[in-house]
Amino acid sequence: MSSPDIEFRPARRTLIRAGLAAGLSLALAGCFRPVYAPESPSATGDAGPVAVNLKRVDVTPIEGRVGLKMRNELIFLLRGGDAAGPIAYRLDVALSQRGQSPIVDPFTGQPETRTVSLTADYILKPAGRLDPIIKGQEFATASYNYSLQRFADIRAQRDAEDRAAQQIAEKIRTRLQGYFATGR
Repeated sequence: MSSPDIEFRPARRTLIRAGLAAGLSLALAGCFRPVYAPESPSATGDAGPVAVNLKRVDVTPIEGRVGLKMRNELIFLLRGGDAAGPIAYRLDVALSQRGQSPIVDPFTGQPETRTVSLTADYILKPAGRLDPIIKGQEFATASYNYSLQRFADIRAQRDAEDRAAQQIAEKIRTRLQGYFATGR
C-alpha cells in the first residue's frame, strides 16, 4: 500500500456514510404524513381530515376564571379562529387547582416562589350521545415569584394560572389530533 491510499480511506468512509444516511432518509420520507394534510381522512370513518374534525368539537363551559381561559384557549386551538363546523363531538372538561409555596426565605419566613398546579379531566363524546370516545387527564404546573406587593402577586398568580391552562389546552388538542388521525 502506498501512502496516498491511506489518506483517502477516511474521506471515502465519510462519503459512503453520508450517502447511506441520505438514501435512508429519502426512503423513509414517504412513511410520514402531515396531520393537517387535506387528503388524510380520519380512521374513524368520518369524511374529512383532522382539521375538519377538530372544528366539529364543541367545548362545554368550564367553571371559574381559569376554566374560562382554558375553554377559550381550547376553542382557538381547535378551530384556529374559524367558525365552528357542524357539531359532531362534545368535550367536557373538569378542572381542579392547587397552590403551593415550595421556597420560603428562612430569615423572614415569607414565601419567595409559589407554584400553581392544574389538573384537567376530560371526556370526548359524540354529540347527542353519552358513551365516551376518549377519557383522559392532563396536568400542568407554573411557578411565579412572590413578593410583598399584593397587586403584583395577584397578577403574577393569574399569569401563572393562565400559562398552566394554556399548557393543558395544548396537551388536550394534541391528544384529540392523535385520535382523529389514527382512530385510537
